[in-house]
Amino acid sequence: MTTGLPRGWSVAKLGECCATVEKVDPRKHPDTSFDYIDIGGIEPGSGRIEVTKRLRGRDAPSRARQLVRAGDVILSTVRTYQRKTAIVPESLDGAIASTGFCVLRPHWGVDSRFVLHQLLDNGFVEKLSEKQTGTSYPAVRDRDVRAMGIRLAPEAEQQRIVAAIEEHCSRLDVAERALAAAESRLHALYRSVAVDVFDRPDWDWTTLGEIAEVKGGITKDSKREADPDFEEFPYLRVANVQRGYLDLAEIATIRADRHKAQRLVLRPGDILFNEGGDRDKLGRGWVWEGQIEDCIHQNHVFRARLFDDRFDPYFVSLHANSWGQQWFEAHGKQTTNLASLNLTTLKSFPVPAPSLEEQRAVATRLRSALDGIQHQRLELDRTAARMRSLRRSILAAAFAGRLVHDDSQDESAELLAAVHRQA
Repeated sequence: MTTGLPRGWSVAKLGECCATVEKVDPRKHPDTSFDYIDIGGIEPGSGRIEVTKRLRGRDAPSRARQLVRAGDVILSTVRTYQRKTAIVPESLDGAIASTGFCVLRPHWGVDSRFVLHQLLDNGFVEKLSEKQTGTSYPAVRDRDVRAMGIRLAPEAEQQRIVAAIEEHCSRLDVAERALAAAESRLHALYRSVAVDVFDRPDWDWTTLGEIAEVKGGITKDSKREADPDFEEFPYLRVANVQRGYLDLAEIATIRADRHKAQRLVLRPGDILFNEGGDRDKLGRGWVWEGQIEDCIHQNHVFRARLFDDRFDPYFVSLHANSWGQQWFEAHGKQTTNLASLNLTTLKSFPVPAPSLEEQRAVATRLRSALDGIQHQRLELDRTAARMRSLRRSILAAAFAGRLVHDDSQDESAELLAAVHRQA
């Protein structure tokens, strides 16, 4: 028995308890239709496939190569921290998955749902994410995934654990849907309060690039992080830059050359814009007020520093977060998994140009009206964080053997693991 495991449990590598799948080339059958599963169709952290495409063989992308069956577990090997892992349902039996997935087909005695939930567990995700290579497109290899160990409970206990996880999580799912609906209502209210203010035919207009210096931030570099000669600086990530406020509860640090970092240090009045993510997150941001000394920003966060004193930064940011949202959605670039803005597009963002006095009056009125909405949004964020923490706690307890009672009559998983190693 492995030290530290619950009674009857064992550890096995994913490659030992999960088979590989058949490789296919749908382009050899140009008139045959198939369901295609790409990374963008997976809802992060839910274990579900939300979107598929119905394609003909002639239209198949080059990455459509893996034939999947119901019960297969598919794990995105790109940006593993996003938890784009799901189980193939009966309705998608025979679909073709992107080569961006590691496809795991559990052998007999290993419950697919037990594997799925363990792959979504925070501990597993953190360990796998450490194996990522690449900066702009961080990913792991299939063999890295298959070399990862998972805990195997006796088969009957696996099923009891899965039932308990899904019972707890179904309640959380209901609560999270209610939160999402409340967030949607707040978002609609935010836009209704702000959008009409900026729809003024009597105002002149300019562009962001005409009134501000727009600059990208620092790129994370593993070599630089390991170099003790570089200094450590606090820096803003996309998660810190929200729509209409800054979430500074968790601030990461990064190593950088002080001379280069000084060019990126944020100043009070700098307007922050997120480069990308989901399409409705494009361009969201707020005004930096000097909350943290020597704080810089990552390359996925742009900052606009006004050099025209006829403009108020809060007015510009409020405009970008309301009227500007639809503009960013229309002009952002969409890739398979992400939407993004480039520097040229952001500089061309239209900005109204009423008098500075009118700008400040509008900004003051809007900020007052939006304060109550913002308070409610922060409450929703705190509740969502508590639910995410609870979901992680449920999974941690499950794979530590604490979620359900064991049964001395269950067949030990050690024998099961040994059989798979010999197969």
